[in-house]
Amino acid sequence: MWNSPVLGFVGIGSYLAAAIVVPTIIGHALDGRFDTEPVLTLVFLLVGLMAGFLGAYRQLQDVLRETNRE
Repeated sequence: MWNSPVLGFVGIGSYLAAAIVVPTIIGHALDGRFDTEPVLTLVFLLVGLMAGFLGAYRQLQDVLRETNRE
């Protein structure tokens, strides 16, 4: 049960959400501090999107590799 591919997909979704939301919040906070709104929010959002999709792709490859082994 704990080795189910479904848990791998849940992990991918959680990783993707966190990789997008956390940098966006940091960018928004920095925008407020440096009065550069919305520049840093957008920059950090783009960085989070790129990192999130790259990490999710790599995790998806691992999950699919594990399911093909079974």
